[in-house]
Amino acid sequence: MAKGKLAYDSSLLAELDQPGHVLRSILRQNRGARIGESAVASRKMHTVDPARPEVVTVLTDVDAGKIFYHRQNAGEVFHLDIFHQCGRVDHRAVAAQLRRAMEMYGFHYSIYGSRRLGFATGCAAASADLVDVQTGTGGGRVTGSLNYGRKLSLRLAHENHVHIAALLPEKHIACLFYLVLAAEEAILAAGLELRRNEGIVAGQGGGAGSSDLSPYCDQTDSFLRQKGAASTATLERQQYLQDVSDLADDFDTVKDVKATLDEIDGEAGEQKITQSLVKRGSGEQALRRLERQGIVAVEGGKVRLTDYGRAFKRYIDGHLPDIEAYLRRAFRLFHPPVWRPGHGKLLAAGEGGTGPRRLKPRDAGGAAGELAVAETVNAAARRAAAAGRTELRIAAEDLQEFVRRRKQKAEVCLVIDASASMAGQRLLAAKFLARHLLLSTPDRLAIVTFQECSAKVVLPLTRDWQQAEASLGEIASFGSTPLAGGLSTCLAYLREAGARNPLIILITDGVPTIAAHSHDPLEDALAAAAAVKESGYGFACIGLKPHRLYLNQLAERAGGSLYMLEELEKYAMVKAAWAERTGRYL
Repeated sequence: MAKGKLAYDSSLLAELDQPGHVLRSILRQNRGARIGESAVASRKMHTVDPARPEVVTVLTDVDAGKIFYHRQNAGEVFHLDIFHQCGRVDHRAVAAQLRRAMEMYGFHYSIYGSRRLGFATGCAAASADLVDVQTGTGGGRVTGSLNYGRKLSLRLAHENHVHIAALLPEKHIACLFYLVLAAEEAILAAGLELRRNEGIVAGQGGGAGSSDLSPYCDQTDSFLRQKGAASTATLERQQYLQDVSDLADDFDTVKDVKATLDEIDGEAGEQKITQSLVKRGSGEQALRRLERQGIVAVEGGKVRLTDYGRAFKRYIDGHLPDIEAYLRRAFRLFHPPVWRPGHGKLLAAGEGGTGPRRLKPRDAGGAAGELAVAETVNAAARRAAAAGRTELRIAAEDLQEFVRRRKQKAEVCLVIDASASMAGQRLLAAKFLARHLLLSTPDRLAIVTFQECSAKVVLPLTRDWQQAEASLGEIASFGSTPLAGGLSTCLAYLREAGARNPLIILITDGVPTIAAHSHDPLEDALAAAAAVKESGYGFACIGLKPHRLYLNQLAERAGGSLYMLEELEKYAMVKAAWAERTGRYL
């Protein structure tokens, strides 16, 4: 396909009128079609014979939606494979491009859709929530955590192509071209070449039941799986747990989910449900998520549980402790990749429990570490070359060894902006970070919140999960932003508690609006940051890019680090916290 079109030329959708009609005609015949030279589109399963990798076989009797997602009706899911030279394409980078493409398609459709392409007004929308991706590095729903698709056989099977599945109304078939363009951009950005498909042939797979998909099966957070479809008890449990995990983006705890479902089952109206969600720190988007996941239906101002929703509610009612334990494991197991700037892989290794390794010459008088064979040979070779000798002899001075650096515990204090602008997913993300650090590190954790005209310690330094959960449940967002008060309160508490190796992590979505000692809230916060530096405590600020200039001054005054994000999204915040913690304590 033509490169550069995804630079958002508003005429792109209009240009796809005729190609879209051609593609629709081909797919209605249960065939596959090439989009450009590298992509194959169909509603069927695709296979490639290793002996003829340039030819793609479309299994005309194996529906993609039925076999991948157990959908009852055929022809609902579009299947795209974009082929490239063997190599790994970062699935997160692809997902970001796909989300961008969906946004652009929606914008173009709002301009050209019904007027120029004859699309029926009021037809179902094209949603990025209903697009999945898989590459050689992983996959999942493009709007999800993207922590799925990690099974080795699955990743190896996708080292020569990007797989995309999309649940789209046929009226939006032009969106497939946008998705292909986005995937091609990500492939090229990874330094890989697109691979031309010489041909597409029709084949038979013997029906959905005869295809062995075990190498391709793995846990997923996809919204494409049809709820209520016949499945085993194991698959049903997996689906319920997956839905609970997805709802964690908009609900603070699974108990909040249960309370909302109880209200809906009690026939509360949409307005009352929305008001209750706002009080719990969620909001209307939480109700929309329940609707997208097929748990509730909203019709005429009334909210009701679907058949799947009732089964889902019964599962939560009967397995609440098990679900909470599952979510705790999810908090504990999520570890983003972290590299220390300016250091090699040796310092980044060893997260299995023995600590990172440091390379040093062997000390004859000290305790022996792990012999570094390759490094020892290299040292002997360099010495021989410097002396002009061809014979390699290893002397005592060449011996190199690895020593394990002992991990240090930290005492982390999260200073959380709980002002009104943090309501919803931003505050939920901050709470997610608190739970993750408590469950995945040996550190003690404290939490200080600041809002309106005050700041307070809501959680003293602890490792107690129940105490932390009770404290997190009390945090609600309102009021202005007294940032200076938050930093001062945190500093005073850590001194009083005699904290060891303290690390202060400030989370804020704005700049201070309430002063502490003067009439200038900005200067007061900078003064409080300077006091943090004088204390010698570690400091990191996680904030939003629009406020980079001021937050950079704040971090410099505090002698710490700054992590600027597009949005206070939970996985990005976890990655930033781990980068800071790894740099200081490992």
